[in-house]
Amino acid sequence: MTSFLQGHLGLVLGVVAFIAALFTTRLAKDDRHRADVLGALRWLGLFVFVRLNAFWLEAVIPTEWHGYLRVSWMLALGFGVVRYIVASALWLRRRLTEVRSAKIHRDVLDFIIYVLITIPILKTQLKLDVTTMLGTSAVLSLVLGFALQDTLGNLFSGLSLQLESPFDVGDFIKVGEKEGRVVQIAWRSTRIETMRREAITIPNSLIAKEKVTNYSRGGLPMAIDLEFGASYASAPNFVKAEVMEALREAPLVLNDPPPWVRVSNFGDSAVSYLVRFFISDYAAVPHVTDEVLARLWYRFGRHGIEIPFPQRVLHFRAEPPKPEPDVKLLSELPLFKPFPMEEAVALSKSAIERRFGAGEEIITEGRQGTSFYMMVSGKASVRVGSPPREVATLERGAAFGEMSLLTGEPRAATVVATEDCTLLEMGREAFSRHLEAHPERVAQLATLIEERKAGIAAVWTTDVTDKTPLPGKALDRLRDIFRLRPPT
Repeated sequence: MTSFLQGHLGLVLGVVAFIAALFTTRLAKDDRHRADVLGALRWLGLFVFVRLNAFWLEAVIPTEWHGYLRVSWMLALGFGVVRYIVASALWLRRRLTEVRSAKIHRDVLDFIIYVLITIPILKTQLKLDVTTMLGTSAVLSLVLGFALQDTLGNLFSGLSLQLESPFDVGDFIKVGEKEGRVVQIAWRSTRIETMRREAITIPNSLIAKEKVTNYSRGGLPMAIDLEFGASYASAPNFVKAEVMEALREAPLVLNDPPPWVRVSNFGDSAVSYLVRFFISDYAAVPHVTDEVLARLWYRFGRHGIEIPFPQRVLHFRAEPPKPEPDVKLLSELPLFKPFPMEEAVALSKSAIERRFGAGEEIITEGRQGTSFYMMVSGKASVRVGSPPREVATLERGAAFGEMSLLTGEPRAATVVATEDCTLLEMGREAFSRHLEAHPERVAQLATLIEERKAGIAAVWTTDVTDKTPLPGKALDRLRDIFRLRPPT
């Protein structure tokens, strides 16, 4: 091997390897690969410089130094070629298996091959038997061992971690009180990056002594647990159903494994619930937790589920005065056209204010409904079909849901809040009481229904005749829905 390194073929090999490494550093897109090849490029550049200048250096330096000159370029060539081959092999492994190698693996492999190259070169060129020198330096080894015991402790701890492999580069781990994603495993330490983009370097000896929690081992989904309390006045099945609906609407919550919610305890002031759901990336925990809790707040507020204060503290709260309905908005709604303004205002006083957060479904296509809504603030999107497509945008003053209220038909579209919305919800009971007191309004509402159905049919199909209800059919349906007797 040494004769080959001294000859012209060795020079040609070094120049070719230097050019290949130079082009690789310019063309490589993998940062890790580029950094590894850059180390090889430095060794090969040193070889080319020393080897090309050796022709005149041997003529000016003493003869006893010729051996050291040859050793320098031989080692530079050997180290450079080895570094380039190892870097290329690890890059190919990453491309084929998508597994990142720890830095300590690369360093150990480089070191072993460096030693195997150095020993024969020193033995042939300088007549040095390295194995004999290592055997006769026991005292020196003892002194160095005491001086470097912390460094060696970190080194062997790093090697033991790699043998046990409790985590790999890219895993999200917790060591003691520190948690973050592993970005490097080196000889002395392991570096993690926290959610705040802080780089923390932890000595390997400390990791070997601490409890290590790996949140992303094997790429499996990770479970997140949330606890909350709800009032005793709310039925547990009702609360659990609302929680499951909120989880279903959260895009980062996985459907497989399925989430679940359980009653965990009867506390002093609330029923305690435990929610468990799964996500694919532990780094998204703050975002998913925020989204789920925000959706629960909106849902609980709309459906009267109270998150109670401790019962040992008296909490007096005056209900804010209910705002008067906007008469102008009401007068423009088609549903109120059959009613005189004073009746419309009286009927609207039964409305209940509802709040929806951005991204929540207000009504769902195909489901039954017994109420209609009027937008007070915010914006909402009307969507139909599967996959859903947007057909309209609702803003202040818009109303929807009256057909399900009056006819009992399923919802014809899905309405989703695109920003936080405040709506007035009016239920069927209020209309039933009003129609009992004013039965003459039933026929007017029936005419309104027939006109609305004809208009909807004109939008969805060109064959309006088949979609238009028969005269009197809407009237009979209204009387059936609101349990009104026909006039005698």
